[in-house]
Parts: sequence; C-alpha cells; structure tokens
Amino acid sequence: MEDNPTFSTLKEEVTYWKTKALDLHQSQKQLQKEFDEFTEESKELEAELELQLDQAENRVSDLSKLKQSLELDNERLKERLQATTNEFSFTVSSLQDEVSEYSSKMTDLQKYVRELEHNNDNLERANRAMMCSLEDFEKKLNEAIERNALLENEVEDKAQLQCMVQRLKDESRDLHSELSLIRRKSFNKRPSDLDVKQNVSNSPTTTTATPIGAPTDSPAKDIPSPLSNGILNGTPSTLPANKSALNIVGDLLRKVSDDVDRTQSD
Repeated sequence: MEDNPTFSTLKEEVTYWKTKALDLHQSQKQLQKEFDEFTEESKELEAELELQLDQAENRVSDLSKLKQSLELDNERLKERLQATTNEFSFTVSSLQDEVSEYSSKMTDLQKYVRELEHNNDNLERANRAMMCSLEDFEKKLNEAIERNALLENEVEDKAQLQCMVQRLKDESRDLHSELSLIRRKSFNKRPSDLDVKQNVSNSPTTTTATPIGAPTDSPAKDIPSPLSNGILNGTPSTLPANKSALNIVGDLLRKVSDDVDRTQSD
C-alpha cells in the first residue's frame, strides 16, 4: 500500500483526494462494467455449457443404449460363434471319420481289385487249360465215336452170328431128333434092309463143309441146311450121311462159338 503523501496545503490535499476518488470511481465503473459483461458472458457460457451438458447427457444416454445393444449383439454373436464352432468341430470330426472310413474302404477295394486281377489271371489260365482239355476231349470223343461205330458194327455182326448160332442149334436139335428117329426105325427093319443100307453106306458121299479159317461175313452160304440133305422132306438119308451132317454142324457151331468169343474178348 502506498504511503500517504505529504501536502503543503490543504487544497492540494483535497485536490489530490478528489482526483484519487475520481480515479477510483472510474476504476469501479470499469470494473463493474467488466463484471457485468463477465456475468453476462458467464450466463451465456453457463447456458451454452448446460446445453452442451444436456447434449452430452443425451449422447451418453444414447451411447449407453447403443453400448447395451452392442453388448447384447456381442453376446448373441458369441453364442452364435460358439454354436458355429461346435458345429464346425462336429462336422470336421465327422468328415475326418468319413475320410478314415473311405480310406479304409479304398484300401479294401484296392486289395479286392488285386484279388480280382489275380483271380482273373487264374481264370484265364484255367480257361486256356480247359480249352486244351476240351480239344483233347473232342479228339477223344471223336475217337470214341469212331470206336463206338466200329463196336456197333461188331455188335451187328455179333447179333447176326447169334442168330446164325441159334438157327444152327435149332437145326442141330432137329437133326438129333431125326437121327434118333432113324435109329429107332433102323432097329425095327429086316436084315435085308440093313444089308442094303450097308452097301449104300460104302458108296462115297460128297458133303460141302466150310473151312475153319473161312470168313464169316455171309455164314448162310457155308452152312448146310437139313432141307438140302433130304431129312425134313420125309425121305430119310442113310445113317453115315446123317452122322457126317451132324459132324459138319458141330464143326460150324464150334467155329461160330470161337468167333463170338474172340469178338467179346476184343
């Protein structure tokens, strides 16, 4: 604070203090004016700040609501992400299992294909062997057919021989019967008749016989029939002639039996 000045006269002191008072009054007015302006500016600033505060509060309220909405969306997205992650993990696990299964099936199929190829090779070899066997069988079958044809011919010849044997047996039986009849009649005749028969028996008798080694293709031509000897015509031949015919028939029967035995043994 300034020291009070010293005055020489009272008038100077009064003038000084008036001047000082006027200065202070001017200063007070200036300060009041500034204060009024500051107050007015403060009110304006306060109103503006209150407006800004209201706007800030409204914005904070909106942001809070937005924050809550975003938090809800975030929670939903987290849940959805978790569900999607779980589903994706399950899908990946299922796909891995399917891949493993398909790999196992592919391995099995490859083994099966190799087995099929091996079986196919075996079947081809078996088919070639079967074709060779079939060719051999066809050759053997043709040979068997030829042998069968030959055997059929031999069977036909055998049947003809059997028929001839049966016919010769029948003729032999007839000859034996007639020979027995002739013998019985000869014993009942007179001695003169016996002498006549002895004279006749001394005469040569020609009889056709079949050689032993002659072929048997036409046996009917070589076999002497009882009809040609006059036995079955009611005119009996002499006893030696009948014995000769029986011998011929027996030889023929033995020869035919030998041929039949050879045919059966072949």
